[in-house]
Amino acid sequence: MKKRFVMNILICLSFVLTVLTACGQEDKQGQEDQQRQQGVSKQSTRVIPMQPNGPPVRGNLAPDFTLQDLEGRTWSLAELKGKVVFINFWATWCAPCISELPSMKNLYNTLPKDQFAMLAILHNDEPNNAKGFVEKLDIPLPILLDTDNRVGMQYGLTGVPETFILDKKGIIREMHRGPAEWDSAEVIQLIKEYIEQE
Repeated sequence: MKKRFVMNILICLSFVLTVLTACGQEDKQGQEDQQRQQGVSKQSTRVIPMQPNGPPVRGNLAPDFTLQDLEGRTWSLAELKGKVVFINFWATWCAPCISELPSMKNLYNTLPKDQFAMLAILHNDEPNNAKGFVEKLDIPLPILLDTDNRVGMQYGLTGVPETFILDKKGIIREMHRGPAEWDSAEVIQLIKEYIEQE
């Protein structure tokens, strides 16, 4: 009699545990289904930290670099803090790059050199080719040589021309793919606003 009573209790407990486990699984499954319906999953809500060497993002500090120009002078981005910096990636084989060089020259000549710096970084090209263009178009701004494309990779370069405008703290404020009229009134006003910021 006692054995039968104990067996019945064990069977009841086993049944209750089975029901509770199944309910828990259904509840979990129900929550996952609900998340999927709302377009939210555990994977999509997981925070993935940005890679330290990933491509730059507007509002982030620009990757630092040190490069030599056509004359052999060394330029370091870190040393230009306190100035608004215009960085343009270009090549002599790129027709849109060549078409925007005169407007870049005009922009460079319009703004005060003690508050504005412009760097043209030669991408996947021969320095001698750049020298010819610089002399022909009388380009006064420094042409930097990124011979191993290290800086291009730091900046997530996808093609040329690509331009980055940094504020006086070295933070990326503007990113532009393709050519532009850099000496337009709108661009000049925009850069002047960055110059006037503390």
